Amino acid sequence: MRNDLRVVFHTFGCKVNQFDTAGLAEIFRERGFKVVSPGEPADIYVVNTCTVTKTAEQKARQLIRKIKREHPGAVLAVTGCYAQTDPERVKALPGVDLVTGVAGRESLPGLVAEHLASGLPLAQVLPGEQAGIGFYQPVFTGKTRAFLKIEDGCDSYCSYCKIPFARGPVRSLPPPLVLSELRRFSGLGFKEVVLVGIHLGHYGRDHGWDLAGLLRLLAREMAEVFQTGGIRLRLGSLEPGDITPELMEVFIRTGFLCPHLHIPVQSGSRSVLARMNRPYTPEEYARLLEDFRRQQPDLAVSTDLMVGFPGETEEEFQETLDFLEKQQFSRVHVFPFSPREGTRAAEMPGRLPRGVIEERKRKALAAAGRVSAGYRRMLLGKTEEVLLEEETAPGCWEGLSGRYLRVKLNGSFANGMFVSARIINVEREPLIGQPLEEEEEKS
Repeated sequence: MRNDLRVVFHTFGCKVNQFDTAGLAEIFRERGFKVVSPGEPADIYVVNTCTVTKTAEQKARQLIRKIKREHPGAVLAVTGCYAQTDPERVKALPGVDLVTGVAGRESLPGLVAEHLASGLPLAQVLPGEQAGIGFYQPVFTGKTRAFLKIEDGCDSYCSYCKIPFARGPVRSLPPPLVLSELRRFSGLGFKEVVLVGIHLGHYGRDHGWDLAGLLRLLAREMAEVFQTGGIRLRLGSLEPGDITPELMEVFIRTGFLCPHLHIPVQSGSRSVLARMNRPYTPEEYARLLEDFRRQQPDLAVSTDLMVGFPGETEEEFQETLDFLEKQQFSRVHVFPFSPREGTRAAEMPGRLPRGVIEERKRKALAAAGRVSAGYRRMLLGKTEEVLLEEETAPGCWEGLSGRYLRVKLNGSFANGMFVSARIINVEREPLIGQPLEEEEEKS
């Protein structure tokens, strides 16, 4: 096998998938491959897929066909959750040479070498329950933020979701490895690390730990790194029922965590949540936010909202809109119900017409826009710590605040800097910030 083979990665889906892609890219580098960016010519194309919605699968199939059409001589490998849950369909796509699921994808470079030697299509899809945590050491070249997967798998089985079938049961990265990876990222110059997982709030259940305990450990062992302002942590998505009083206390008292949480609500209707097999009520969710904001008033909370679930009545949908309007979400991701084969929801009666679902999505998006605009108005005049990520024009920078909002500001800075900025325009995102140093010079 040549030692100058070029490989490019395309990723669909969540931050966990992004981490897995970065880790897989590092494994390819260690095996002598050259990893190049999308758009550059390559010998091998790896598509890391998602199965959360039909649309995600459709986009993956479209990209696979496009790659084979434009690069007929290249090796095409498909991995990820879609490949795990529907390997036969993926293998049947014209031009697919290699298929691996979530479990055992670390073997993909070896499969590439085997395919190049034999010319035969190969597939290796192990059962999801055989998957490990997948400990990689990705580099995230050219980025100011890094992802660290500390948990994988899910045991919850929401009625609409295929992910437990794709990812298998909960597995957690042992605390010593979490510490070593955070120190490695800090040494590489990263300023923000996002702790991610498929069911992050269940971290440690497989080895007697929990997320609150991990954060307390990080506070003790990495106090100097956090106190000097060298790095900040952000938590990935958390389920409402996983936010215990202990976790809430640690989150509020620990100064190195970004003041932002993503807590999916999915519906504001008690009856719809029950059909979804979501273990909370809208009232319990609202009380959780009230308890949090009583202690941390400026907390930013983003969420996911599903519309058009089977049997969703106009009354239930209105309950969701009413619930949404009462909350102070910083951002709301609205998406339509997508029937996933093998889930209970796919067999439920009362499937709604596409037109009804699209109309409800439109109304929910309008409500979400009003709610997020209301939250942005609360930030006017406030000071945000912005991590600069891109110089979009000479002297014009854009970055991410601790509250997970894009902020634009002007000045002579460098990529990866933290800049304290007063928010002076909140009409839309990115917000407009005024660097505090500039304000002090004018006063």
